[in-house]
Amino acid sequence: MIEKFFQKYKKSIRLIYINRVVIIIFFILMIIGAYTGYLLFGTNSLEVLISVKDKRTSLQENVQTLQYENAKLQKQLFELKGLEP
Repeated sequence: MIEKFFQKYKKSIRLIYINRVVIIIFFILMIIGAYTGYLLFGTNSLEVLISVKDKRTSLQENVQTLQYENAKLQKQLFELKGLEP
């Protein structure tokens, strides 16, 4: 039974055996390409890293603005409390 299989597909098996190095290199390149694609476009990608840094910068600016507004409002509150008897 196995001999029939090998006789039937003898040329295909021989072709694969002769080109085994090329096939292995092809699969390695496919894996490297998939990994590179994941790094560039996946959940941990470069685009996500850049967007997170931009969001962090805008949030830090927002915090500074809110701290400044809070300081102004506290100053007004203390002035109003000082005016009350």
